[in-house]
Amino acid sequence: MDQRPRTGLRRLAARVVHRTAPMPRLPFAVALAACAAALAVSLEWQPLPDDGVADVSELGTAPALAPDFTSGPQVEFEILEYGFSPVVDELGTPRVILGAVLRNPYDTAMVTPGSLDVWALAADGTEDDLESFYPNPIPADTTVQLGFVLSAALFDTPVERLRVTSREPSFLAPEPADLTPEQRDWVFVEPLPELSVLAVDPLLSPDGYRVHYSVTSAVEQEIRISIMFRDEEGTLIGGLPAGQDPFSFDLGSAGWRTVAAGESVQELDLHASWIPEGADLDRIEIGPRRFGG
Repeated sequence: MDQRPRTGLRRLAARVVHRTAPMPRLPFAVALAACAAALAVSLEWQPLPDDGVADVSELGTAPALAPDFTSGPQVEFEILEYGFSPVVDELGTPRVILGAVLRNPYDTAMVTPGSLDVWALAADGTEDDLESFYPNPIPADTTVQLGFVLSAALFDTPVERLRVTSREPSFLAPEPADLTPEQRDWVFVEPLPELSVLAVDPLLSPDGYRVHYSVTSAVEQEIRISIMFRDEEGTLIGGLPAGQDPFSFDLGSAGWRTVAAGESVQELDLHASWIPEGADLDRIEIGPRRFGG
């Protein structure tokens, strides 16, 4: 299966900045010594005579293989609903989980969705930007469910004061006529499979539940799965990436699954501490998202 990335270079740049920001900087004294050594070497170095210089030919720049993911129409996805809940994980760490339902209402795939931004409303009416992240590509005319764990420290902020917006634009796939055949593969977004919960059974150890669900997919593909929680009235109260450790921010891989073509049955386990208070186990939902991002 083609494993080439299908998302914008913006996410790669963000990851590089995130990874390199905490790296130690070179102390000033060491840097000064390094500069002095470089200066000494440059003073001792003598250019080669003309007969020792090899001729080189100037080569043209190779064309970029990847398309410009922001060359398509600029649009916005729809935020249909969202909900927050506080939980305390199995290690005793307070967390806040977010469940959101997004929709791409266009008949073209959204290859570069804009940001999802979490805001906290202060008592004085001002808002603080807590966290921003990007959804995965959304196929044409498709609704996706997104489970997310906030990494921002909320302190005593009530979840009732949190809201979600999108302040960055989204981009649809460029016109196929403007792309090479290879570039069209980069921006093609496979339709998502259909997932539905079959049963939720209690576990003896660890304390929690096992969710059995069915998958119907036209092709074998890798997707990300989200678990959505609703209360007895059907109100969305949070969501999680479906993985062994949904609170692991470093791995960033929670919820990745490979689904086979056709119909299959899979399962996942929910630790009791991951389930928010007030969640109706009969209303647990499983939602697919595109792999990537």
